[in-house]
Amino acid sequence: MQTILVVDDEPTVLTLCQRILKMGGYEALSASGPEQALKIVESNPGKIDLAVLDVIMPGMNGIELAQRIQGAKPETRILLMSGFGPKEIARIISVNPYRMIWKPFKTESLLRMIENALSDSYNATA
Repeated sequence: MQTILVVDDEPTVLTLCQRILKMGGYEALSASGPEQALKIVESNPGKIDLAVLDVIMPGMNGIELAQRIQGAKPETRILLMSGFGPKEIARIISVNPYRMIWKPFKTESLLRMIENALSDSYNATA
């Protein structure tokens, strides 16, 4: 079973993502913010296959968190999510080397993006 870490400061989004991941057959870890996510990464002895990260969070944005997670666990793939549009994200974060999914998303869309991110053909920085 593949392990996915979801990080979002919105409790409803976090709960929804956990449910979708469990429905999809994944082990779901969750964190309500960047600091909690880093603690989970550091304390988890196993592999975290994918981190699904909100872009805009207090204290640290999703790109910074992705870099920290990949520094600790380089094999972790990254999928960013945001409720802000692409133009707003571009103003906040000038370079985004990761794939994105936009909120609100459908269950099927999230599962498809996760499947793509975990596939062998996926380039983590595409």
